[in-house]
Amino acid sequence: MIPDSVHPGASRAEQDIFSELAALEVAGWEYAMHSTNLPEHDRKRVCEIDFLLLGERGLLVLEVKGGEIFLKKDVWHTRDLKGKRHRLKESPLDQARTSMFALTNVLRRTTADPELVERTVFGYGVVFPDSEFDAVSVEWTPEMVINSIRLDSEGWADCLDRLGAFWEGKPGGRGSLSADEVERYLNVLRPDFDRVLSLRRLDDMVEKELVALTKGQYKALDQHRRNPRLVFEGGAGTGKTMLAVEMCRRARGSGERILLTCRSHVLAAFIRSQQDLEGITVVPFDEVPAFDATTFDVVVVDEAQDVINGHDLDVLDTLLVGGLADGRWAFFLDSNNQRGLVGRYEDDAKVRLDSHRPTFVDLMDNCRNTIEIVRATQERTGADLGVTTAGHGREVVVVEENREKTISTVAAALVELEEHGVPLEQVVLLSPHDLAASIFVELPVEWLERVDVLDLMRMRRPGRGRVGFAQVADFKGLESRYVFLEVDEAADEQAARAQLYVGMTRAKAALWVVKPEALGVEG
Repeated sequence: MIPDSVHPGASRAEQDIFSELAALEVAGWEYAMHSTNLPEHDRKRVCEIDFLLLGERGLLVLEVKGGEIFLKKDVWHTRDLKGKRHRLKESPLDQARTSMFALTNVLRRTTADPELVERTVFGYGVVFPDSEFDAVSVEWTPEMVINSIRLDSEGWADCLDRLGAFWEGKPGGRGSLSADEVERYLNVLRPDFDRVLSLRRLDDMVEKELVALTKGQYKALDQHRRNPRLVFEGGAGTGKTMLAVEMCRRARGSGERILLTCRSHVLAAFIRSQQDLEGITVVPFDEVPAFDATTFDVVVVDEAQDVINGHDLDVLDTLLVGGLADGRWAFFLDSNNQRGLVGRYEDDAKVRLDSHRPTFVDLMDNCRNTIEIVRATQERTGADLGVTTAGHGREVVVVEENREKTISTVAAALVELEEHGVPLEQVVLLSPHDLAASIFVELPVEWLERVDVLDLMRMRRPGRGRVGFAQVADFKGLESRYVFLEVDEAADEQAARAQLYVGMTRAKAALWVVKPEALGVEG
């Protein structure tokens, strides 16, 4: 598969087919290229081929259309899995056919041996993985249409074999390619420099997917807007802070006095700096006891696992109209994975909170992390981060070397990010320690001088070309596109797991886990 991970912007059908082709071994086609862009087309400014198969049997263009497919009065339509109908601008078969001819023209111009193109088998077909489409027409043959029925009954290998045999049987004296000729085509279609997307471009696409995904989180508020007491439980990245802020904005419309609080001063200050929070009291929890009794009509607590203990619940019970038993409140928490890093969590206090008959809402959709970050965090901590549909990003990099090699690797990664045009203000170094005690203090001077310890001002207006630094506990509830995380091997098991979980889940697009080997002790 080239590239070796699916395009983050690919449709669900393309993602499924990518996985199926990646697991397939079929004679005659050695390579499958996903999302091949051609600079010219007879009717379009550009042309994209969903999947292009290359091997000794030639080149096959596959056009993918997910959802239900149907043809009515010579107009093609699709119906997606939500039942929404879409009219297609052109026939999928026409799209595949013209893409094949566009590919042929490009290869004639760019291949050193134009005669190679004239003796190569070219073909095309369409894949309808969700549809039983079996319409008959003089414009195509059954071999050219791979539908859900054929995939279920015959499998990919037989479907591709029949499609290839159909095109091989065409007149014209075209035949199979040698291994050298296959590589020559590959070097033209996907030269080495084009096999990996720009890091910044790849991460931009991941970011767009994550932003789009967060829109669905608001449904959780819509469905439970009438419930006076709510407990939202979800792993890191499931949108708890975003939902807490939005809940306060909505409640403000009724003129009620609203408190939004969390344990972290940094997170509270960051939330307070967001737009459209006028009239909402946002303070860190240690300032809450200063308010008079029954000051607030609604209390919303973010990172609530940090305040679920007898003392802190007593504080909230006093200042809320109706108290915790009859008042209006919402707690957003991750009790399974983030306990013990900041504040105090007591099981008895959670039982007390649950006794007030709240509605429990499970947040399952991860709207922060790529598949790679979710998978790596689950493998290392056992935590459930929910389901992410943001697609693939880059693999998590784990650096386990001596301190000198570790620092060298981190510095090289920073250089690579800068060379790819990544804004360094989107990079954060995280450590259980302060900067002076962290491994990052050993960075080369030219990088250390560009590191800022994050406070509210630097988070709101990061210095251009500057790299941020924060302790893991201070960065709870926050996020950054690129994260380098130092692991404290000396911490006890529970603290180490919490630090690893919180630190890893701060990363949105790319993550480096830094575990410098301890220095040996001489005898």
